[in-house]
Amino acid sequence: MDKGGRLPEPAVMDLKTIRLFVAVMETGSISKAAQREHIAVSAVSKRLAALETELGSKLFHRQPDGLEPMPAAGVLLRNAHTVLRNLAQMQIEMAEFAQGVRGTVTIAASTAIAANYLPDELRAFSLLHPSITIAVRDALSREAVQLAAEGTVDFSIFAEPYSAGALRTLPYKNEKLVAVLPAGHPLATSRALNLNDMLPYEFVLGRPGSSLNTILNRAAEAAGLTIRSRVQVAGSEAIARMVEAGHGVSILPASFARPRSANGIVARPLREAWASRHLRLCFQPPESMTKPARLLVDHLASRDRAVDL
Repeated sequence: MDKGGRLPEPAVMDLKTIRLFVAVMETGSISKAAQREHIAVSAVSKRLAALETELGSKLFHRQPDGLEPMPAAGVLLRNAHTVLRNLAQMQIEMAEFAQGVRGTVTIAASTAIAANYLPDELRAFSLLHPSITIAVRDALSREAVQLAAEGTVDFSIFAEPYSAGALRTLPYKNEKLVAVLPAGHPLATSRALNLNDMLPYEFVLGRPGSSLNTILNRAAEAAGLTIRSRVQVAGSEAIARMVEAGHGVSILPASFARPRSANGIVARPLREAWASRHLRLCFQPPESMTKPARLLVDHLASRDRAVDL
């Protein structure tokens, strides 16, 4: 109350007024805004006039054929959209307490990463959050980082040697790479290998631009040699099948290769420093992410562990 015991006048810049202002900006007309918001034209005009008085800035130039927004109106519209977007997000998150978290999370990851690591971890997450739907988009590491930067996906998983630039990152896996050979291959008698041991033989490689291809090509170039490739395929499973069929040698994650050693391929450790690499999660600032996406990032990051079976 003021000194005279009267209740204060309601604030002009309340949510109703903000919504009416946005409607006027979007329709370009007070009458159309009033119709859209189901309110009298005179009420819209009164609120706009009071808003201009409170702000001390003219928002519109009234013309016979409509309203011409002034520069101040553009600034107010940008901030009004932020206020309404934050309000909508707040309502969604508060509703989650009553309904349980729900929504869809889109991840970008390569076929190899998705197949090697995600199935069991996403199953464990789905048991905790059955109302969250997960979509995995196939993308090589470089593309996956780009999709996260553009906001096309909620977050991505990428592998060295690529980096995430300005995006936020968290550790996902520490991955060991091993040599994979057809059963009976001359190198299968070795307990451990260097890339130089393998380079005289033809390779089965993954897709051009994949992180594994990039690592191998850089390592070969550093040794002044080149990789001879007979077959290029997509995904660890396809590479393993081609090696098993005798099309060449290759490099695969140990967690994938060693359990398949009885299926006609031989896995051998690599002595190279690059054979131990990091997989990471990358994403926009957490405050811009949905609650389901943040929950899944936290779930995957908390399961970070070395993969060296």
